[in-house]
Amino acid sequence: MWTAPRIAAIILVAFLVLVAAPVALAQDGGEAVDERIAAVDKLARDVEKSPNDIDLLIELGNLYYEVGMENEALATYLAVVELDSTHVGARTNLGSLYTDMGEFEPAREQLRKALALDPENAMVYINLGTNHYAKRQYYEAIEMYRQALAIDPDSAEAHFNVAVAFADAQIFDEAVREWQKVIELDPEGAIAQICRDNIEMINEFRGEK
Repeated sequence: MWTAPRIAAIILVAFLVLVAAPVALAQDGGEAVDERIAAVDKLARDVEKSPNDIDLLIELGNLYYEVGMENEALATYLAVVELDSTHVGARTNLGSLYTDMGEFEPAREQLRKALALDPENAMVYINLGTNHYAKRQYYEAIEMYRQALAIDPDSAEAHFNVAVAFADAQIFDEAVREWQKVIELDPEGAIAQICRDNIEMINEFRGEK
């Protein structure tokens, strides 16, 4: 019985207004974490003075997300949509956050609402794909990533993510093609090396050089 290669399945979640994905925090040193926590405290005090300032709330929600304070981020983004139900960024981030928390249906609900507001938003489709991927619904994830690529053909996130979904569905030719597209888009980027490593693993698994 054969076993498929272990792919570096680092799904890249597209954020509409987040400065950085939460996963980046784990790579920072303690000093950077302390700086972010201090920034959270300062911004929280600013929000107390201006509780209806949506820009401040979004920034605070992003910082909460970055430092792993998921419940606080959730409450902050919900406060934004309470103030402005048409805020696509807040609904997109809510979708990402709910997915991270394993709350898949609430995540999809928020992302569907974001799409209703902005049907041509590739990032929302990427996050819907990631939601399906997290549930191992690989073909549904592939369809969402393809929708994102129809809108933004140069999205490295969508190309990378759809390649991971193809690989997990054991559709290796398509996975390799998509990773090669990521390499073409940014040959010197860190993610390009992950793509090369994944391609090499698949080729070795299939007995190819």
